[in-house]
Amino acid sequence: MNELTLFTAAAGAHLLAVASPGPDFAVVVRQTLAHGRAAGLATAWGIACGIVFHVAYALFGLSWLLAQLPALLELLRYGGAAFLLWMGVNALRAQAPVAAAAPEAVAPAARRDFLIGLTTNLLNPKATLFFVALCSALVTTPTALSLKLALAAWIIGTTGLWFSLVALALSQPQLRERLQAHAHWIDRGMGVLLIALAVAMLLASGAKP
Repeated sequence: MNELTLFTAAAGAHLLAVASPGPDFAVVVRQTLAHGRAAGLATAWGIACGIVFHVAYALFGLSWLLAQLPALLELLRYGGAAFLLWMGVNALRAQAPVAAAAPEAVAPAARRDFLIGLTTNLLNPKATLFFVALCSALVTTPTALSLKLALAAWIIGTTGLWFSLVALALSQPQLRERLQAHAHWIDRGMGVLLIALAVAMLLASGAKP
């Protein structure tokens, strides 16, 4: 397989994976609907920065860590499930707005949303498994460093851009106005989804052969 074919296959697989619903998508939707466009964008790029970690160990030969420490994946699984449960319970407690909320300080709010995105992605064991599988061909066969760097830049950039587009679409004024009256119900619905993802993650840990 030549380098162009390898890059195209890996990039295409990543696009399909990043666009599929999962913890990252659910958190971007929840943060955008609950806190607005800036929160959604900060969460999106927090997720993209989490991808930096996954790409680093998958593309540059550190996937052996999972083979040496299989318990690491279980720690990620339980940590991710606990974080999603915490997010989901908080979302379920959403109340109908009764008055305009006082504006938050921009820096602390942006940092909070960024860290939520980063933590969600880092504690997602499916992301770990996906990147190890996706990049195994690149680390088990001779591959040019330029190809690895190009693929890393593509994966990180497209992840941030995709989730930014999700945040921008959901924060359009007309759509946001329509959703505003039902925001607490939407937030609770996202809470149920986050809890369901956490439960699925825990069940997956008990389904090993």
